[in-house]
Amino acid sequence: MVHTPAWAVAPFVTYLISIAALPLFAGAFWEHNRNKLLVAALASAPVIAYLLAAGPLAGVHLLARTIVDYASFIALLGALFTISGGICLTGSLVGTPLVNTGFLAAGALLGSVIGTTGASVLLIRPLLRANARRPYATHLVVFFIFIVSNGAGLLTPLGDPPLFLGFLRGVPFAWTLRLVAPWLIVNGTLVALFAIIDRTLAARERRRPLPLVVVEAAEREPLRLLGAINLVWLLGIVVVVFVMGSVGTRLFGDGLLRAAVQIGGMVACALLSLKTTPREVHSTNRFSWLPILEVAAVFVGVFITMIPALSFLGERGAALGVTKPWQFFWAAGALSSVLDNAPTYLTFASLAVGVANGAHGTLSVDDLGALAVHPTGQQLLAAVSCGAVLMGAITYIGNGPNFMVKAIAEQHHVRMPSFFGYTLWSLAILVPLFGVVSHLFF
Repeated sequence: MVHTPAWAVAPFVTYLISIAALPLFAGAFWEHNRNKLLVAALASAPVIAYLLAAGPLAGVHLLARTIVDYASFIALLGALFTISGGICLTGSLVGTPLVNTGFLAAGALLGSVIGTTGASVLLIRPLLRANARRPYATHLVVFFIFIVSNGAGLLTPLGDPPLFLGFLRGVPFAWTLRLVAPWLIVNGTLVALFAIIDRTLAARERRRPLPLVVVEAAEREPLRLLGAINLVWLLGIVVVVFVMGSVGTRLFGDGLLRAAVQIGGMVACALLSLKTTPREVHSTNRFSWLPILEVAAVFVGVFITMIPALSFLGERGAALGVTKPWQFFWAAGALSSVLDNAPTYLTFASLAVGVANGAHGTLSVDDLGALAVHPTGQQLLAAVSCGAVLMGAITYIGNGPNFMVKAIAEQHHVRMPSFFGYTLWSLAILVPLFGVVSHLFF
């Protein structure tokens, strides 16, 4: 597709609006995964017809590559979700400010190793159990979403879906480590602020007629990590992604075989997890396939409808007025806050290709690795990466784990803010912090 018509972008825009609006205005309809898949199919149909009409050397090739990218994306998320769901921390852990702060600090580190989805599934339930007797717990979950479900995932392609999509399109595995400074400022500030708030609320709880309950020594159970074998399978995921990103192209070529080996490795780790995890661990974790099936249903439409949108931005990026790193940071972040941050990343990375290309046209949206080493493009890509990952925390719909953590918290009888109530939290805490990041780095 040398010249993508503007109308071909309409299904992508319509679908993203549907993702944002239907949960708010048609919640009963949207809660069924078959309806999500139906909406995805309706939005994708005109794009598929357009791509098939473009011929085998253009549209069909792009469609085939996108299907492979989607399969790799779901394989990674599904494997991390499955393996993390087989790990359970039990015992008489009391949710003191020190313990809670330690949980969030650990999540900030784990998020880039096992993904924000994996870290969220792994840590949210033991954190809620540790704080089950506390009357104030809303702030725990809000800051958990800020840190573990979003900001923690900035350092590797394993961390957050946007960065994994960039990795699938050629960004080197270790390239995101250059984002350590904004990662440290955002997560360090949030952990410190949480510690102050939690300590203040804990002190207030002790002055109440019903003080914070502490488990007596005789009643305490030792901490135990159930399903520890899954740590091996988590390491297997890290090894598969790292090896395939480092030498996969040299060993298998940059095509279907490489993708198949990568997907096969991740699926094998997930199957081994299911085989070796005792059933009672999944029962304790209330493990269910529904969250990952929801992600699969929603994202099939995202991946297909975004094909012409990405091409359109790559061709016309320089003419759209967003040219400076700070503009990419805020524009990518603003869209990520109200829509899912994975397609937003690719959208603005494609726009960055158009800007870096100028009139020369040497870069391609299919090879973001070239953008990552381009003198101008690498700064634009860093701004897009930070904006998409960090600002996915601003609303519940900005990143996949956000709603999942909210639902788990409500299952544990934590009163969570409404959609707009949560957004007020994020606007008050996150936006000023992102302003500092923008000033310092972009």
